[in-house]
Amino acid sequence: MTAAKTTTDAAVPDAAEPELAKQLAERARAEGRSGTGPGGLLGRLTKVVLEGALEGELDAHLGYARHDPAGSRCRAPRSPACR
Repeated sequence: MTAAKTTTDAAVPDAAEPELAKQLAERARAEGRSGTGPGGLLGRLTKVVLEGALEGELDAHLGYARHDPAGSRCRAPRSPACR
C-alpha cells in the first residue's frame, strides 16, 4: 500500500521534472528560440500551465468539463432563452 502524498510532498519535484525542464530549455536553445522575453519559452510554458490549471479548477468547481453536454443550459435550441 502506498501512502497518499501530502501538500509538502507536492512541493518537492520528482527527480524527472528538473531533467525534463533542462531538456526543454536545451531544445529551445538548439532551435534558436529565446528562453525569456516576448514569445520566449518561459512565457509560452507559463501560459500553457496556467490555462491547464484554470481549466482543471473550473471543471472541479462546475462539476463538468468544457464542451460537456452536462453544462449546456439550453435544452430547447429554438427558444428565445437560447439565442
